[in-house]
Formats: sequence, C-alpha cells, structure tokens
Amino acid sequence: MTKKIKPKESKKQISTPTVMPEILNEPMALGEVFMKSGMFSDVKSQAQAVVKILAGRELGLAPLESMTNIYIVNGKVALQAKIIGSLIKKSTKYDYQVDKLDEQECVITFFVLENGKKIELGKSSFTTKDAAKAGIINKEVWRAYPRNMLFARALSNGARWYVSDIFCGYTPEEVEDVSETTSIITIDKKGEAVKNETE
Repeated sequence: MTKKIKPKESKKQISTPTVMPEILNEPMALGEVFMKSGMFSDVKSQAQAVVKILAGRELGLAPLESMTNIYIVNGKVALQAKIIGSLIKKSTKYDYQVDKLDEQECVITFFVLENGKKIELGKSSFTTKDAAKAGIINKEVWRAYPRNMLFARALSNGARWYVSDIFCGYTPEEVEDVSETTSIITIDKKGEAVKNETE
C-alpha cells in the first residue's frame, strides 16, 4: 500500500506594516535643534518639538512657523491668532473682515467664497463683558493688550464656528493661557492681522 505524502504546507507570510523612519528623520533632527536652542520655552523635549512640527506640516506651515505659532495646551493644539488668520486668508474657500475693534469689543464677519463672490457665513464678536464672564479679564495680558486679546478670541471662536474644516481637524484655539506668550497684533485698514510678535 502506497502511503500518500502530503505536500508541505507553505507557511503564510504575515505582512507587517512597513516602518519608514526616513519620514521622521527631518522632524526629529529639527526637533532636537529647536529644543537645544532654548528659544522655545514651551518645548521640554525633542518629542514635543516634533509634535509641533508634524502638526504644522498638516496645516501647511514651515517648521519654524510651527515652532513659533503652535502650542500644545492641555493636550490640544493651540494656534496663535496670526496663524489662524493667515490660514483663513490663504484658503481659496474662506475670508474674514474686522468690522469693529476697540478696547471694549471686536466683531469679525466670516465669508465663504463662491464664484468670485463673498457670501456671509456669520459674525463672531467678543467683548470685555464676555471676558469678565469667562474669568479672564484680569489676566495681565488682557489688561495690557485688550484689543489684541479681543481680536484673538473673536477670530478663534469664528474659526471654530464657520471655517473649521481648513484646520485639518485641529480646533483653533488662542494661546492666552501660555503665560510666556503675548500676542501683539496690528490690524491694517482692511481689517487684516499683519503683525504678531512675542513680547
């Protein structure tokens, strides 16, 4: 009686995700340099710098832009008002204009761009009364720069309400809770934020 020999079963190859460390080479190298520079007080490790760089990359920002304008606050990606405004202005889908800006109130109108026309989406306003209600009016940065902070709040609120899809899933947040950062914003005659420095 002939014994049948079963063919050897070929072992199934288990495919594992290919790790491509080269994708992280540049951010890791830059992150180390930025951290060692000591210029970014919110960055305590190379990994934190890399997170900022990668978050900025998703938003179309250069590494240095990301380091100076993105903060990780309470586990959230927070953006300075300059970058929030810049991303809206750069988009081909949305725009905004500042209707009112003084030491008591800021009002900003947001638009969607369709066929060369601006269609109003809505308005975002923030007042000193709103700041008092939120318990932030007595912060040093609010006392020193009320117009700047009112603008930052009105802009970030409106960005969340009307144009959040351009922020790649991140929630636009102002960075007033980062004590080392003071937003200095200059508004031109067209109502655009054209300058933002750190004091």
